[in-house]
Amino acid sequence: MRRLLKLQTWTLRGTTAADASFVLLAATVVVPLVLFAGASWMAYGETQRQFEERVSRTLDLLYVGARATFETQQLVVSNVLGLIDDFSDGEIRQNEARLHEQLQHLVRRLPQVEDVFVLDRNGLPLVAANVYPLPANVSAADRPYFIAHRDGREARYVSETFRSRIKGSEIFQYSERRLRPDGGFDGVVLVAIPPAYFGKLFEQAAEADHYTTSLIRADGELLARFPAYTGSVTRLEASSSFMRAIAASPDGGRYSTPSGAFDGIARTVVYRKLPDLPVYVAVGVARDAMLQAWLHRMGSHLLFGLPATLALFALALLASRRAARQGETLERLREEQIKRTAAEESLRQSQKMTAVGQLTAGIAHDFNNLLTGIGGAIEMIGRRVPETTPEVVRFLELARTGVARAATLTQRMLAFSRQQPLQIEAIDANRLVTGMSELLRRTLGETVQIETVLSGGLWRAKADPTQLEAAVLNLAINARDAMPGGGTLTIETANAHLDDAYAAANAEVTPGQFVMIAVSDTGTGMDQQTIARAFEPFFTTKERGQGTGLGLSMTFGYVKQIGGHLKIYSELGHGTTVKLYLPRAHMEVRALPELAPAASVASGTGPITLVVEDDPVVRDFAVAACRECGCSVYEAGDGEQALRILEQHGDIQLLFTDVGLPGGMNGRQLAGLATTRRPDLKVLYMTGYTANAIVHHGVIDAGVNFLGKPFSVSALAAKIKGMGF
Repeated sequence: MRRLLKLQTWTLRGTTAADASFVLLAATVVVPLVLFAGASWMAYGETQRQFEERVSRTLDLLYVGARATFETQQLVVSNVLGLIDDFSDGEIRQNEARLHEQLQHLVRRLPQVEDVFVLDRNGLPLVAANVYPLPANVSAADRPYFIAHRDGREARYVSETFRSRIKGSEIFQYSERRLRPDGGFDGVVLVAIPPAYFGKLFEQAAEADHYTTSLIRADGELLARFPAYTGSVTRLEASSSFMRAIAASPDGGRYSTPSGAFDGIARTVVYRKLPDLPVYVAVGVARDAMLQAWLHRMGSHLLFGLPATLALFALALLASRRAARQGETLERLREEQIKRTAAEESLRQSQKMTAVGQLTAGIAHDFNNLLTGIGGAIEMIGRRVPETTPEVVRFLELARTGVARAATLTQRMLAFSRQQPLQIEAIDANRLVTGMSELLRRTLGETVQIETVLSGGLWRAKADPTQLEAAVLNLAINARDAMPGGGTLTIETANAHLDDAYAAANAEVTPGQFVMIAVSDTGTGMDQQTIARAFEPFFTTKERGQGTGLGLSMTFGYVKQIGGHLKIYSELGHGTTVKLYLPRAHMEVRALPELAPAASVASGTGPITLVVEDDPVVRDFAVAACRECGCSVYEAGDGEQALRILEQHGDIQLLFTDVGLPGGMNGRQLAGLATTRRPDLKVLYMTGYTANAIVHHGVIDAGVNFLGKPFSVSALAAKIKGMGF
């Protein structure tokens, strides 16, 4: 019995030891396997998150680039419509050469624009930017985009990719409908876009070979892709993963497809819709690439076995801490992305303003030459008609008024393009506001109460007094229009310091000391969408005929030109405040200029004058105006001819020259050569816009006598008299 009990005891002990050994053995196998599985799962999740973040970041970059590209096309179309707004189809054809040059100048530096076309209501091309003359018998009447515009289905349209009938290149188009004044269809303005431009953009953004980037219409039509797609089928089926995804989530989202429509590769795709257009930007990444990255990451663990697995577990613990640090880094990256987005928005707005400014400067010279000839002819007629009847006087005055209004419009356009000549002085803003009080009361009427809050110890400000008065007056008029039932207008001055944080949050602001002039009203106010577009040229909330849309953009351009800043604060129903920040001046204050009496036309002998002007109409008026001022006049059409005349006639006292001259020698170069040979020769410049020859950084060079086009005989007489003749 004892032997039996002893045997059983040994058996139980042996069983317990075996079980413990088995458990320990199992633990030595299972625990590392569990740790390895957990580490593998964590590594897979980390790899997946990294891929998702990269794909989302790539989509963000491509979305910004594509949106900026289409907004540029919209701006180009807007400029083209503004350019041909007052022309009939016949007049466009008659002026095809000139309009072609203006359109070519508009898009010359835009790589995202292949060409610009204007079509009539029958689909026939009227003018193009890069094709002149247009070939005959070419029609777009059968193109889907033209049919959509003609039938009134679409105001904006992005076409499929096709081969151009005029240039033979592969393009797709952004187009808008032209309307007659009665709202009827009048044709199409379209911008041809090369798909290769998006191919380069996508190639730069793609992070690796396993990425695909695409631009797709909402109907599944492929517009552009990287890597390039060479197949014949370019439209996705309605049952495709992409079409099902946008039907479920139209603005953006993510989906997976077991087989790509264009290459048969399984991918995870993220997409986002462009605003106001049926176009999507999509970025895809091959799912096998993520699996390969994970396997590559886990390969070392498979090689090293159990010790490496244990090390990986410890590394995973450290990775969690690293993930927290990466989260902080990601947050900083997001802040940088927000700053970059703001900078890109500022750049887009700046490019928009630059495009309009370039178009303005290109036509300002010719437009002012025309105004000079027209105004000069009207003035000469008025001087030479011996006995004018009241009716003739009235018509002459109407003509003079029209020329003056056209000249004012040109100056406003030059103002918002930051190309007007300025006479910068150190001014006392308090004195300027006080001096404008009576003018504002007469202009705004009795229903508007004017209050001024002037700061003591106000710094001096750098500004052109005339332009600053015009800016304040323009803001006051806008405030009056925002208070149709009357209200209170408050003008406030103060010293201000804009710090680095403010400059970082607002584009084109340099930190420093400024003099602030604030114009506030108690009117209807503006919403955020209106504030965002308030500085755009030709944008207005007023009814047609009650405003040009140039007021705030002119003020914005002037303030930016002198290195200042402008900010709008407004709320619907609670009024608006516009703050002008003018750079602080450290020079002596000059008294505000007083209006000098108009100089009378010289009746005696004026200076012997050489008039240099390439435009025959302007030259004829300039010669006649000089003679009206009592001058003996010689004339020349370019710099070389002028130098020959100066050599032949040593008695010439005044050189009256245009700044822009043909033949490779501008007016400033001519004046330099002439005064080198004749140090006693005086020079008076005339021009229709601020050429860099005499204006730098928006300020007229010191010692330069300048007469802007269009000018009158009395203005010329005053200049000649002011030069000591």
